Amino acid sequence: MWKRLGGCVLSLALTSTPAMAQDFDDLGSGDGFSFGSAEYGPPNVYVVQTGDTLWEISERFLGNSYYWPRLWSINEQVTNPHWIYPGNQIKFRMGTLTDPPDIGIDAIDEGGPMETVEIVPTQAACGPNVRFEVKRPLRSYLATGFLAQRGDVEIYGEVTKARGIQTYLSQRDLLYLKVDDPDAFDCGDVVSVYRKVRKRVKHPTSRGQKYGSLYRVVAEAKVVHRHDDYLSAVVRQSWAEVTRGDLVGPQMPVTIEIEVQAPDGDLDGTIVERVEDASDLLGPGETVFIDRGRADGVRVGESFHVVEQRDPYSDFKKEDKELPYAVIGRIVVVRVDEYSATAIVSDADRSLMVGNRLMQTVE
Repeated sequence: MWKRLGGCVLSLALTSTPAMAQDFDDLGSGDGFSFGSAEYGPPNVYVVQTGDTLWEISERFLGNSYYWPRLWSINEQVTNPHWIYPGNQIKFRMGTLTDPPDIGIDAIDEGGPMETVEIVPTQAACGPNVRFEVKRPLRSYLATGFLAQRGDVEIYGEVTKARGIQTYLSQRDLLYLKVDDPDAFDCGDVVSVYRKVRKRVKHPTSRGQKYGSLYRVVAEAKVVHRHDDYLSAVVRQSWAEVTRGDLVGPQMPVTIEIEVQAPDGDLDGTIVERVEDASDLLGPGETVFIDRGRADGVRVGESFHVVEQRDPYSDFKKEDKELPYAVIGRIVVVRVDEYSATAIVSDADRSLMVGNRLMQTVE
């Protein structure tokens, strides 16, 4: 069906059951790339089993689990970084800094091949280690989190009950919303369901800098009936589980279409928080918050390099300030507040973290 492209090719042939995935990019690793404990390197074909993650696959075949962000980053047909769905076939070839990888991606459904996409990263040039500068065309991203100070969040009421025996509710479930002013709603009105996931968000390095609380939009519901103080509403979209006690407020758009440009400017900053739980790996597609906002001149659509000064092997816990900056990812701003902004991780070649530094110009 396909042949080796020189170097190593790994194909993930997916089963009929979705497998949890936790992500990977250009796979350039330098000459002499090691496949760790895998005696003969990765197989030509690997069938993902239920429960597999790219973290585990990277550890098993590449010898380093922290290569997980790269695979998802180059496979744009995988829209959710946490799931791999049946019908996709992913191929890639290892490259080096001077001989970048070429990657062919086939997206396949029950009717056969749909499209083939080739992504060829630019070759390394002299100067700082600046990467991820290729323009990404218009695409949709999910930004389900927002930061807000006390009193700045408009709350209509909460999800008090539901028509179901399950604890966790999702798409098509019927919710009973207890609201302060039910007469203000008509059939067909749409509300957002969200919850506070962190009470206080503080700057990871600057003492005294606070950004309010972190909220996550978990669903969108359509009002279908009004009875006394209650509204009946059907969940029409969910991005996480809905639970009784979740808050109800104005509809908040979470799907954002935006192009990703090369960073351009002289701003720097820091990733101060993320939406997902701290135990999850931070990679492409996830929402982060940065310590730069409207007051600093930040605008929607601006991008930043994510940088570090580190040898990932020997400086795992602490950076080496004598090393040059290395670019390990890119983020794009999708919402701007006065002193902070919401951004999406568009590229990463390893797991990112809260506290990572941001630069638009790397020297």
